[in-house]
Amino acid sequence: MSEIPVTSTQAEMWVILADRRTVRLHIPPVRLAGLAEPLKLHLDWNATAVDEILDRLTVLRSQMDPPPVRS
Repeated sequence: MSEIPVTSTQAEMWVILADRRTVRLHIPPVRLAGLAEPLKLHLDWNATAVDEILDRLTVLRSQMDPPPVRS
C-alpha cells in the first residue's frame, strides 16, 4: 500500500462542529480512476465514537515500535 502525503494540518483536518456534539475529520481529496474530480470526504463522529476511537488508538499505539516516550 502506498502512502499519500497529507498537506493539511491536524487543526484543519479535525474540527468540532457548531453543535459542539460532533467532531469532523476532513479527508484530503482522493483521486479515483474514472472520476474527473477528486472525491471529497468527511467523517462525523459523536462523543461516544471519539472515546472508542481514542481507546483503540491507545491500545494500538502501545503495540507500536518504538514505544511512546513517557515524560
